Amino acid sequence: MMMYNNDIMQTTDRSFMLKPSTIQDGGVGVFAILGIPKDTFLAVKPRGELVGVDVKEEDIPKELLTYCIAKEGGIWHCPPEFTHMHMVWFLNHSDQPNAEKREDGYFSIVDIKAGDEILIDYNTLNEPEDKKENFYIRD
Repeated sequence: MMMYNNDIMQTTDRSFMLKPSTIQDGGVGVFAILGIPKDTFLAVKPRGELVGVDVKEEDIPKELLTYCIAKEGGIWHCPPEFTHMHMVWFLNHSDQPNAEKREDGYFSIVDIKAGDEILIDYNTLNEPEDKKENFYIRD
């Protein structure tokens, strides 16, 4: 189901599903249920809703750091509740992504086919270099 808003094509919360990732050791990934044209807004997180909070590293179990984004000074950007995570937290890394984070959300950067996994380049998340390699899954 596609919707149009201000001449921008966008997906809805019913455009994606979670299932095992196509990336080796990628865990769970986000997959398109329908074909998505290039430059389409991806509704993998609700607009205007809190989907991340900053937390000190010592307050996060090591096993959950994989779901967080490292910042400077021992701070990590994490889901507000690990028991209720938006799909955006399940986007996996690729050196050949088909989507990207922009100021106003996530967008497809190529045409995405139904059944394709939505992949972003984690290098665009501005994590400190010493934290990146520990959690990035390379394709």
